[in-house]
Amino acid sequence: MIQRIQHLYFGFVIINLSILLSGIQLCAYEAIGMPHQLNAFDIRNGKEVVMLFPLYIVVILLMLLFIAIISQYKKLKLQIKLAKITFLCYLFFVLGITAVFIAGWLPNAPSNLTLGFGYYLLILGLPFTYLGLRGIQRDKNLLDSYNRLR
Repeated sequence: MIQRIQHLYFGFVIINLSILLSGIQLCAYEAIGMPHQLNAFDIRNGKEVVMLFPLYIVVILLMLLFIAIISQYKKLKLQIKLAKITFLCYLFFVLGITAVFIAGWLPNAPSNLTLGFGYYLLILGLPFTYLGLRGIQRDKNLLDSYNRLR
């Protein structure tokens, strides 16, 4: 039930994550004189798969957590707990992907790393996750203040 602004924020993050599942490029790098591309499913050297990189499992789990947050709109305490857990999981996922890129843990000794559009979509979802969490906390504070007035 989309009735609050935080549900729109979480819906936007779900759309961003689903775009990652379409196979959009997270990064490209050059290794052994050949260009490689990383997406949510694997690392490719042209059309040949170099290594399976199952990020899609984490992306699907994050999407399911966001759907669970949206569906728990009547239970604010549970929704806040789920939102905090999801925010931390999403933050660690983004930091982990960034660490893989910066530290060069990609196969075949990468050089000349360029970040793709998928990485920027991944980063763009992080502030919207935080805004959604803040919106849920504001709703809880508003309901608590109404309960004090009664």
